[in-house]
Amino acid sequence: MSNIFDFDASAADGWTAFRDELATRLTGLQASDTVRVSAPNAALDGSGPAALFTVTDDDEVRCVLGPTLLGQDREIDDAELSLLMELEWDSICEDECVVERPRDEIELVVNAATAVMQELWQVVHPTFLLTVHETPPSTPIVAVQPTGQSHLRALVDDAVERMTGSAPTKDDDGDIIFTVNDETSWLCVDAADPVLEMFANLPVDVQDSATASAALMTFSSTWPDIRFVLHESHVRVSIRMDATVFTDAVLRSTLIKWFDFLTDGSGEVAKVVAQATPDVEVTDGGLPAGLMVILQLDDTDHGPLSPHEIATICNFDRDDILQYLRVSEEQELSWRSSIYDALSREDEEEAAACEHEEKAWSATVKSLREALRLVVLTSRLDEVR
Repeated sequence: MSNIFDFDASAADGWTAFRDELATRLTGLQASDTVRVSAPNAALDGSGPAALFTVTDDDEVRCVLGPTLLGQDREIDDAELSLLMELEWDSICEDECVVERPRDEIELVVNAATAVMQELWQVVHPTFLLTVHETPPSTPIVAVQPTGQSHLRALVDDAVERMTGSAPTKDDDGDIIFTVNDETSWLCVDAADPVLEMFANLPVDVQDSATASAALMTFSSTWPDIRFVLHESHVRVSIRMDATVFTDAVLRSTLIKWFDFLTDGSGEVAKVVAQATPDVEVTDGGLPAGLMVILQLDDTDHGPLSPHEIATICNFDRDDILQYLRVSEEQELSWRSSIYDALSREDEEEAAACEHEEKAWSATVKSLREALRLVVLTSRLDEVR
């Protein structure tokens, strides 16, 4: 058995691998990229023979040989000129040769260039070549004032692509979809204002809306940038970003806050809301029984309840009134948030319904405060007497 090294076979295999690798590089070449292949005798300042690959404005791959075609001081002979013509170079001269082809004809560009490297540069093996692929760093957008919603969407799409390295995934409405810890959320552009909103719906079985609302309030201090809106079967969580002047940095910061919440907070929110149970007797509607009586008797044909009548229903118990007042304030706040949520989605009908509920709870809060005033001050006057 012979152990003699076959240089010719090694060189042939090397050139095959080099052509394949070069074709792969050129296939993914972007408009601002360059691939430079230098001959072994090229000077460090780039004055020697080299092949420069770029992309034209017509998205064709171009190869330019220069600044000197040959690796030595001599003219091209007839055989070499015939070779260049046979390889279909578009422009041939002593100092520079050019070939341009569409991307689906990259193999022709590769073969034309490597033939020059082998025959004219007389490179026996591609390991003697120096290949450099240069990609200039992308210039991030510092600050841009969007001219409209379409412009803002384009700015967001480009920014997300720069951050992730790939085009964003969108739904049928054009909203960007993110998935974190199996939780799907969306990034959307407000229909009217230069505002971005990231939101998600946390599915949860709400046992008591009043207690659940109170539980949500405790998360406002932990996650001050997150908005919580309680619905029957889910909690809508969101974060909003003003984009009157859009920057990548602000979007990145907002997304970090959002993803931090989805990773560390959303699961706890859903768990706490699902486990929230009332501290006092409640009706089937999820509200304290005494408060339900007030709601049923108030604003009937007999007119609104007086502070004394409300205090009577509460057995003149200060703590019960405070409990009903807290629940009513939470309901008022929840419906107010729902108004903003509906308006952001341009659902005027839902916004009007939410506003009606918000006003009703606001009136209940006012009545309970008057009853509380009556109970507290009356007891104090009795003590003085």
